[in-house]
Amino acid sequence: MLQIEHLTKTYGEKKAVDDLSLHILPGEIYGFIGHNGAGKTTLMRMLSAVLRPDSGRIWYNHGDIHELNEAYRSRLGYLPQHFGCYPGFTGRRFLHYLGALKGLERDHVKERTEWLLQEVGLAQEADRKVSTYSGGMKQRLGIAQAFLNDPRVLILDEPTAGLDPRERVRFRNLISALADRRIILLSTHIVSDVEYIADEILMMREGKLIHTGNPEKIICPMQGKVWECRSDAAGVKALSRQHTIANLRREKDAVVLRVIAEHPPMPQARMLTPTLEDLYLYCFGEEQDDAHADRI
Repeated sequence: MLQIEHLTKTYGEKKAVDDLSLHILPGEIYGFIGHNGAGKTTLMRMLSAVLRPDSGRIWYNHGDIHELNEAYRSRLGYLPQHFGCYPGFTGRRFLHYLGALKGLERDHVKERTEWLLQEVGLAQEADRKVSTYSGGMKQRLGIAQAFLNDPRVLILDEPTAGLDPRERVRFRNLISALADRRIILLSTHIVSDVEYIADEILMMREGKLIHTGNPEKIICPMQGKVWECRSDAAGVKALSRQHTIANLRREKDAVVLRVIAEHPPMPQARMLTPTLEDLYLYCFGEEQDDAHADRI
């Protein structure tokens, strides 16, 4: 179990994480979502013992993670938001090297490396130098290294950044298969990544948790707030000024919009079933409005 008690981290006058408390249990996947700057990365770094909080404590099985030190790190797998690797190494050698740094037995590292290279789709590229890898391939290598020591606590910060849709599906399937008896935390601003696999979704804003719950529970407040509207170009501009537009598509004689609004935005509006993305836009819609206006 991970227990977070009144965790706070401040940079200058900004509280990146603000008096956050949380109990995290094994066997479930916890997905943290929020805009860039919401505090997700700072929280992940503190949970990984890379960064010390200004106040508050993090307990792992009743021991402070900084006092446990190596006993905690040996159970930890961590993929930072900006993953660095040695470009002169091949993918296989890089994983062998990290296994040695982690103090793992050589035969175990070799066996584990081959399995992971297969799982992340790099088996055919394992003997190429990392300097020749694409951004997505480097990210997959980063995912592999996080799993190398078969961690009990797995922390992944923006793990699917740079992955194409097929690679993201592969990653989600791998995470789901390995969730049993582990603590798994991932942070992302790609809503679909957590919507598909997270047992518990935690939405952050300005260093605080503003919504928590399983995917079905967390979107309940959005019932009756998502609408489909058909309009002409002039109507689209009016709607976009008044409401958050989640999506729009052009048909032959009209524009069809997915609108987030407290009440029907027009008489012919049809109520839709909400999604996690709708909740995300409802909470952070101010930053979306200009982008949609630019596309209209």
